[in-house]
Amino acid sequence: MPAYEYHCNTCGKDFVVFLSLKEFEANPKVSCEHCRGDNVTKKLTAFFTKTSKKS
Repeated sequence: MPAYEYHCNTCGKDFVVFLSLKEFEANPKVSCEHCRGDNVTKKLTAFFTKTSKKS
């Protein structure tokens, strides 16, 4: 399940939310896990994938 990083604009803390692709596409209402505020922004993060197939 993908992890999405968010930043709370109210308390200034960063946190991670695990959502399936279906949940993420449905635009869930994400709240800060520290202060329960809803003024959050999604952070742009890098990711990588590893496959067993040879390129």
